[in-house]
Amino acid sequence: MKRIIKKAGTFLRVLFKEGPLVLMHTSVQVLERDRGENYNIWIKEKEKSITETLELSHKPKISVVVPVYNVETAMLKDCIESVLNQTYDNWELCIADDCSTMESVKNCLKEYEDNEKIKIVYREKNGHISLCTNSAIELADGEYIAFMDCDDTLSPNALYEVACKLNEDNTLDFIYSDEDKIDENGKRRHEPHFKPEWSPDTYMSLNYTCHLGVYRKSIGDEIGWLRKGYEGAQDYDFTLRFTEKTDRIGHIPKILYHWRQRAESTAVNPEAKGYILETAKRAKEDALSRRNIQGEVEYISEIYQYRVNYACAGNPLVSVIIPSKDNFEVFKRCVDSLREITEYDNYEIVLVDNGSSEEQMERYAAYCKKYAYTYVYKEKEFNFSFMCNLGAAHANGELYLFLNDDITIKEGKWMERMAGHAMQSHVGAVGAKLLYPDTTLIQHVGVISFVAGPVHSLCQMDDTPIYYFCRNKIEYNYSAVTAACLMVDKKKFEEIGGFDESYAVAYNDIDLCFKLFEKGYYNVARMDAVLYHHESLSRGSDTISPEKMKRLIKERERLYSAHPQFNAYDPFYSPNLTMEKGDFSLSIKTKGSYGNVHKVSADSFKAGRSDAFKYHIGLLSVREPSVNISGWCFDDNKKYNNISKVYVILKGRKNCYIADTDKEYSKDFNLYSEKNRNVSLCGFKCRIAMSEIDEGEYKLCLVKGGMLYETDQSVYIGN
Repeated sequence: MKRIIKKAGTFLRVLFKEGPLVLMHTSVQVLERDRGENYNIWIKEKEKSITETLELSHKPKISVVVPVYNVETAMLKDCIESVLNQTYDNWELCIADDCSTMESVKNCLKEYEDNEKIKIVYREKNGHISLCTNSAIELADGEYIAFMDCDDTLSPNALYEVACKLNEDNTLDFIYSDEDKIDENGKRRHEPHFKPEWSPDTYMSLNYTCHLGVYRKSIGDEIGWLRKGYEGAQDYDFTLRFTEKTDRIGHIPKILYHWRQRAESTAVNPEAKGYILETAKRAKEDALSRRNIQGEVEYISEIYQYRVNYACAGNPLVSVIIPSKDNFEVFKRCVDSLREITEYDNYEIVLVDNGSSEEQMERYAAYCKKYAYTYVYKEKEFNFSFMCNLGAAHANGELYLFLNDDITIKEGKWMERMAGHAMQSHVGAVGAKLLYPDTTLIQHVGVISFVAGPVHSLCQMDDTPIYYFCRNKIEYNYSAVTAACLMVDKKKFEEIGGFDESYAVAYNDIDLCFKLFEKGYYNVARMDAVLYHHESLSRGSDTISPEKMKRLIKERERLYSAHPQFNAYDPFYSPNLTMEKGDFSLSIKTKGSYGNVHKVSADSFKAGRSDAFKYHIGLLSVREPSVNISGWCFDDNKKYNNISKVYVILKGRKNCYIADTDKEYSKDFNLYSEKNRNVSLCGFKCRIAMSEIDEGEYKLCLVKGGMLYETDQSVYIGN
């Protein structure tokens, strides 16, 4: 009843605040989400051949262990039958009943006692899940142990895919897969969790590996399997201890496990088992203690997780290196806010100026002299990498913090949180959460390497909601973080040779992060180091002119030539998620249908010159076989922005093409409207077949309400 009342309230709120058009659009979205339409499409596209197998040369024995206690017969049978129906044959099922009080449990298990591949033990005393699981493991003689809950099910190809992974690399000690949830009836699949490759900082944030987890038995025997007293977080505690013994970890980016949602399950409500929070906290504290790392855990109530805050052991000097030119007021605003708000006090400021005017230079010098900051002046054509390296050469700190002059500080603990993390031996670059000034809009929470190049995760989205498995609320490993605010240990910075000065403008920070990862370090973004970024104040957009666009494309090609493993791939982003935008939505081919495209004359539209016209191009990807474009636009002086549709125009010297778009909804768009108009339905996306466009360079334009507006973006179609 509460759910119905809540939905009715939402229905009325949208109707009266955003109008019937938005209500109709969002209702369709909600209906598709509730029915799992997108995920159903994904399943049809990706799981067509899950029962097909090839002969394997290496067929390790896998022991599936299942602790059982008072579970409904139908669920228990689903669990057991899902193992019996595996396409892989070298397995055994080891079941321990934890002295269930429901007679039906024992009756169900007795039906399987004669199966030679199933071993069952009936405990005489209830010991809870840790001891019960250990009893099941005592029955096992497989090389690997696979954990499974008694009300969940395996995909029919689960153990085969694990064996395939071990045929690729038989030195792996721990393998985990993607997972989804099923309802109580076991019919509806939903909430898929598509996971990154092994990410140690992400794992210290939350137990993201979870199901399916497969472990080498010899290591489990060595560390003692599950510990009594850690019930509720027993597998998290175990995996923390296990991964201290090995880094031979593999991930299978396929849904191999179906986690059943029950009313009393944490799969539905994390508060259902409140003791889990306490045991998870203790597991993290134990891990810090075992690893001789100073730190504390901090509870984040909105996501029911504990984050780890690492201590700044030894109070290291942080060198804050700020490149700036002819931008004194912006620089002063940055450093004034840093000095007034930052709680960590052992830092120095190194200002690097690559050729300010005499007047600006005098102001910089006087300000630095007043506060005993280091001022380095070197007249040179703009080269961000050179300026950062020059600043590092004049720095005295153990940690380098590269900071744009258009950053302002939001809260006090940001520097010590970043510094503590940067001091960890396995960590490379540490980034921050950057918001657009005086808003809750995300500018940066980490960088993903897409087909079209590096893209900011969740960019332009409101930071208030919780996005894909808490990506904007807790620390995650990323392939790269922006140098607008990036901290790195001096020794690691020198180990990789600092910034590559051949990347004068773009991708220098991406290259730096890629090099750190290739040296074995993990880059991470701190979600509690929150700063404002007044983006593009220092210099213009790279895409204003065709010349800058060509330079950007050339540098991107060189970046991936130097780091080919990141070309259209990111180890910290699932291949099952879209590479068209950084919102962690599913990758679905059939949803990317081509829009209608035809030639037009640009003169058939009236040129729009309104200062109130606002737009953002979130994605502009040009790679065979299509051009993918998405963003938002509206005229702040007009009332009915949600009604009028957006068309994309590619305007060339000879030809001009117009493309149809699909509407996109987001309440975040309203944050850009200065006049509080409702523009939540002003997003757009389109996919254009390159085969329909003649080769050449095109200016990207938008048509809305019959008016044509030129953007600062250009595209080149051709080889």
